Amino acid sequence: MTDMLSIVQNRLHQTLSQLDIVLAPQVEPLLQAAGAMLHTVLNGQKILVCGARERSQLAAHFARLMVGQFEHERPGLPVISLQEFPGGHEPYAKAIRALGAQNDVLFAIARHDSDGLQPALKAARERGMVIVLLTSGNTERLMAEMSTQDSLLCLESNGEGIVHEAQLILIHALCDLIDRQLLGITE
Repeated sequence: MTDMLSIVQNRLHQTLSQLDIVLAPQVEPLLQAAGAMLHTVLNGQKILVCGARERSQLAAHFARLMVGQFEHERPGLPVISLQEFPGGHEPYAKAIRALGAQNDVLFAIARHDSDGLQPALKAARERGMVIVLLTSGNTERLMAEMSTQDSLLCLESNGEGIVHEAQLILIHALCDLIDRQLLGITE
């Protein structure tokens, strides 16, 4: 039993160390992304959020927290979680063209640039939307659809578990930053 306890303690320590390394460079991009999202909702616009493949659960989670609440009670914010259309070769692009408007935000979550989000980013660009992209690894193809007003949170890790955990932490941090700025919480 002592060996298993030691293995678990080691695993937790390694995970926390890896998360610290992966998340440390994200402070400035996170502040920029939260600012863009807050600016959007304060100006009567909305946030569309989508996640490639298994990241769709993270997108839905973000929307639930923003429409409901995270840690502080506040009115719901206009955030819509987009769902993939079955058999579509351009997941989310059709919904973005139908629902997205100039100065809305598209918050896209992916594991890497081969997750099929490029058409969604292109549709957002065509609609004049601001893009917040949360991803990891090689982002060359996705970056082609982004401009200087957009925010990129790119995690540098090969570990699937670490990337997923870091993305969830960043989603919670975004919600917290938006709430704090919206409600004037400084503590």
